[in-house]
Order: sequence, then structure tokens, then C-alpha cells
Amino acid sequence: MVNKFLIAIAGVIAVMAALVLLPSFNQGQQQDLSIEYSRQNLTQIEDGRLMAASAEDLVIKNDLSVTYRNLVGTPNERKFTMTNEEMNSLKGLLLSTGFMQVPGADYPQNDALANLTKYTLKLESGGNSKTITWVNPEASEVPVPSIVRNIGTRLDTIIEKYV
Repeated sequence: MVNKFLIAIAGVIAVMAALVLLPSFNQGQQQDLSIEYSRQNLTQIEDGRLMAASAEDLVIKNDLSVTYRNLVGTPNERKFTMTNEEMNSLKGLLLSTGFMQVPGADYPQNDALANLTKYTLKLESGGNSKTITWVNPEASEVPVPSIVRNIGTRLDTIIEKYV
């Protein structure tokens, strides 16, 4: 008898908590979000400097318009529109997971490597902005948080899908 009563109380509390949290989840999905993502494949040349073998830029606006640019070699620009589902997925990943609170904005590279990929992510949402720079895990001097790598992978997938 007591166990059923406790289960009923726990169920009521869970439903009340869900009702309180539900508006904040919807609010996060409705926020404006603009993303600028760049990816550079860098190679060390004979004098020790790094040169961009390839460089790409992806700009995603809140209206679902996307501009992709290849910045090395023959200039290549493509414009397309992403789906609401893709944008909501990005918003969920960036705004609902606490990404905006990730500490540190720059994850330094190991200078001893001859080849690496450097990423820059600039976000603007609801008056807040964040810029994070990192390199591929093998080239980083410090661990890059998995949430940062996951966002880079998600944006790489969008590039592969549309370009």
C-alpha cells in the first residue's frame, strides 16, 4: 500500500517537472542561431611554416540559408537551404546541451606535427556569441571536449551532403 502511494507521488512529481521544463526546451529551439564554421587542412612547408592545402567556410543563417565556400585554389561558392530538421538538430546540439558554457575558446595545436586540420566555429544566439578554435585530436596539445568534436562532425556531414 505504501509503495503504491510513493509511486503515485513520484509520478505526479515527474509530470510536474516535465510541464515546468517543456517550455524551456521549446524556447531553446525557437532562438535565433547563426553559425560560421571553417576548416583548414594545414601542411608544414620546408621553412617550417604551415600552409593551407585546403580551406572551407560554411555559413548557416537562422533563415536556413547556407553558403559554402572553398577558399583555396579555384574559388567555389555554393548556396543552398537546409531543412528545418537539420537546423533544429543543430540548435538542440548547440543550445540545449550547454555548449555555450564549454570552458576555453582555443585548444592549441602541437607544433611538432607536419599535417593537421584546424577548425573554427563562431556562434551567435540570442545576443550571446562564442568562438572556439581547435585542431584534430591527434594534433591537439590538450583534450578537446567531445561536444566540440561532435558539432564539427555534424557540420562536416552537412558539407558532405550538400556540396
